[in-house]
Amino acid sequence: MTGNNMNQEALIPNPEDRIMCVKVGKVKRENLYEMTRKYWKVDITRARKATHVLAIVNGIVEEVYNPVDWKYTEDPQHIGRCEFLGVEDEHTTYIGKDVSAFYGKSQNPVKYINM
Repeated sequence: MTGNNMNQEALIPNPEDRIMCVKVGKVKRENLYEMTRKYWKVDITRARKATHVLAIVNGIVEEVYNPVDWKYTEDPQHIGRCEFLGVEDEHTTYIGKDVSAFYGKSQNPVKYINM
């Protein structure tokens, strides 16, 4: 998807879903999961409450994962950062939705919804 989100439908989250959105750069489809799951500077207790992690590219939901486990990374270059293991949510209605309104002018790549 391109940077112009004018024609995209806005994300309307299910009230029961605990969502963590993470902005990732332009990536190849096969790398999207790895880019989404790793090296986030987040409160692990809060992250563990997420039922869905959304991969955001240019303000649009590209993929949705259901996290199974969160842990601190063992990568020595990213000490203190978190990563999750998860499965792709194949039945989600969030793909292609615009989340720009949730970010506003925030520079933080992580945004929580319903949490």
